[in-house]
Amino acid sequence: MSHHVLDAAGVTTPAVVVEKLHDAARASTACASAMVASGGMETEVLLALDAADLCTAAAAVLGRRTGDKAVGEAAASAAALACEASAAACGAHADHHEHCRLHAEVTRETAALLREHAGA
Repeated sequence: MSHHVLDAAGVTTPAVVVEKLHDAARASTACASAMVASGGMETEVLLALDAADLCTAAAAVLGRRTGDKAVGEAAASAAALACEASAAACGAHADHHEHCRLHAEVTRETAALLREHAGA
């Protein structure tokens, strides 16, 4: 888990957002791999892979900081939506699978950070 790095105005820095997106992508990929091994959770696997891919893409876009605010917001929004969907699906299995619990926790935190950062 990463700690928040704040600028002088108390706003989370873009580097922290990018780091959190990478954390979510790794957690999503690990959970998807574990679910494939246990079988029977196809929807959850696909949602986790969507979250991993969109978090990776958003990290790349936000990390470049090209100045196109609309593109960055769209990437962050897509990643947040994928994280929320995947967290909800995997969270339902959190009592039985540690990988689902960890994945749901990280993706919920990431979605919240993305929403918070978008409002900043």
